[in-house]
Amino acid sequence: MKKMLLLSVSIVMTAVLSLSRAFAADYTKWHLPEGAEARLGKGWINELEFSPDGAQLAVGTTIGIWIYDVHTGKELKLLTGDMGSVKAVAYSPLGFYLVSGYSDRTVRVWDISTGEVMITLTGHTGAIHTVDFSPDGSIIASGSADKTIRLWHASTGELMSILPGYEGTVYTVKFSPDGRMLAGGSEDATLRVWRTGTGEQMYEFTEHTEAIQSLAFSPGGLILASASTDGTVQFWSLKEPAHRLFPPTQHDTPVYAVSFSPDGNTFATGSANKAIQLGDATTGRLVSTLEGHKDSVPKIAFSPDGSTFASGSLDGTVRVWDTRLHREISQMAGHVGRVKALVYVEDNRIRASGEAFDGKLRLWDAGSSRELSILPEHTGLTHVAAFSWDSKILASAGNSDGTTLLSDIAGGVWDDLLDVNRHQRVSTLKGNEHGITALAFSPEGTTLASGGLDGKIHLLDINTGRSLKTLKGPESSVTALAFSATGSLLVSGESNGTVRVWNALTGQETLDFKILAGAIGALAFSRDNRLLALGDSEGTIRLFGFERELDETIVTRHTRKITALMFSKNGNILASGSEDGTILLWDTQIGKR
Repeated sequence: MKKMLLLSVSIVMTAVLSLSRAFAADYTKWHLPEGAEARLGKGWINELEFSPDGAQLAVGTTIGIWIYDVHTGKELKLLTGDMGSVKAVAYSPLGFYLVSGYSDRTVRVWDISTGEVMITLTGHTGAIHTVDFSPDGSIIASGSADKTIRLWHASTGELMSILPGYEGTVYTVKFSPDGRMLAGGSEDATLRVWRTGTGEQMYEFTEHTEAIQSLAFSPGGLILASASTDGTVQFWSLKEPAHRLFPPTQHDTPVYAVSFSPDGNTFATGSANKAIQLGDATTGRLVSTLEGHKDSVPKIAFSPDGSTFASGSLDGTVRVWDTRLHREISQMAGHVGRVKALVYVEDNRIRASGEAFDGKLRLWDAGSSRELSILPEHTGLTHVAAFSWDSKILASAGNSDGTTLLSDIAGGVWDDLLDVNRHQRVSTLKGNEHGITALAFSPEGTTLASGGLDGKIHLLDINTGRSLKTLKGPESSVTALAFSATGSLLVSGESNGTVRVWNALTGQETLDFKILAGAIGALAFSRDNRLLALGDSEGTIRLFGFERELDETIVTRHTRKITALMFSKNGNILASGSEDGTILLWDTQIGKR
């Protein structure tokens, strides 16, 4: 009979804490899956909103809703559960409740004081991208990838009406300050305004040429601002006859967010150019620029009294700014993008590579979540990534062709005191012409294994680019690869859940077995070849005793696909990275029998 391998939960935390000083923060241990010892990263930012009293900030992420103290930046609470990514959040008018929209097509209302879900709203057939409370708190509006807006009774969860008509995802909905109007903007570049009580459409504006990402009513409710990926912010008068107030405010880059100050005199925008723009709301003209973020700024929100505003960026930070002085007050870090690859560097620190929705590859320190570098030349080649074992080379590839790009990241990227953008391309390799879906370096760094959509594994000489061997046998796409520490074994995972073990020297298959869950997303050997870890597309990790018969233990569940696995040098800690933007640490010590 097979014996279950058990993960010990009695690890002495100093062993984990030695990885990074940042692990000491209490929030790294909030709401962990059973068996996990710490969490690095907080999920990447989807939405943010001030509480009505301006003291707190809710940040919706891929793993839950973080509640922060605005002035200190301290984490106060994490609202989470088995419900997918948080796409949108909004406070009730009195601040006692939060409504949130999820990728699992549900809308939930939270009691903030207890951290419990009060009501779950179902009926949408696509992911929820936007939610809002009416000013009196009686109605909830939600916009979805199913191309509709739904209105719900906030107290009962009863569906009131469905507002159709869009030809694309509804990205943003907003109630007017008096609650009489509801505006919605869509992927189809259409902006519509309805009467809340009757559902009658009042206005339709079609002047944008690309998706509308954000809407904001002026405090008086007579002006509506819309931000679009077409690079403009447009202002609309809702006085009859409704019309555009000024020529479009040009940003020359996609605009993701727009917000009015409470006095209505100022508007703020966030865009792809890393800057925050402040403008005169009476003219639509931009008047000042605030710099500090290192990447795109897709989220902007003013506090209720207008003294501060918050910005969320793809650099993994939320920053709170003094509106008058234009200086940063506090910062909430740790909201990095999708994790694609992990590696240990000096002092046993973990470094990560991943991407956000702009498709650029990033490098960051996992302990501090500090972004170290952006590698724009890898754009379009970020479907999979892999570090060399010595952490000096990063490879990335896409699933549309057979190109793999290798970059030297040793000179300065890992040293916080040096120029973080100092890296250079090493070479470009070709293989798996139908698309690359998995990469792995051999321990000595001379061979790169490349798996593809065609079910073939190519072993490539890194120095010459020459194909050394082609391994045939997989029945579906190769979705994960890992070499053993000796380099003699190569393990491959497939989209149909099959795992195969190969002799890396001869190319002969020595073993295969089927995992009944989803596609294999990541694989890793411990340095002594004693343990093999497998992560799948459902967010689950399985741990095997490789030298004995294959005994299985389910040890975790991320909220999204597992994309990277890595053992510490002594094999006592397993790090798992996911598309949910977090890294979890696990104790792999086998319980004594």
